[in-house]
Amino acid sequence: MLDITLNWKPNPDTLTKLLDLANQQQKSLETLLEEAVLQYFQLQEQEPLSLEDDPIVGFCSGSPDLGTNAENILAAEIQPKSGWTSK
Repeated sequence: MLDITLNWKPNPDTLTKLLDLANQQQKSLETLLEEAVLQYFQLQEQEPLSLEDDPIVGFCSGSPDLGTNAENILAAEIQPKSGWTSK
């Protein structure tokens, strides 16, 4: 195995969080960083979701008052040929 020494000066807050996490998981900092890098590589290799398969697309589009104004929104958008009637 290749032994590499890096000249890395991390943000102090980042380093503190990394050291705390390594301590919580009872792992060395090197092991924790290696796992993080491997997870990053795995995520990069995954195929991105197509827009059709992404369940969040369109989640925030549309009327913000849908829950309180649904009937009025529906009435404004409905076409006469749709067969919807109001009672």
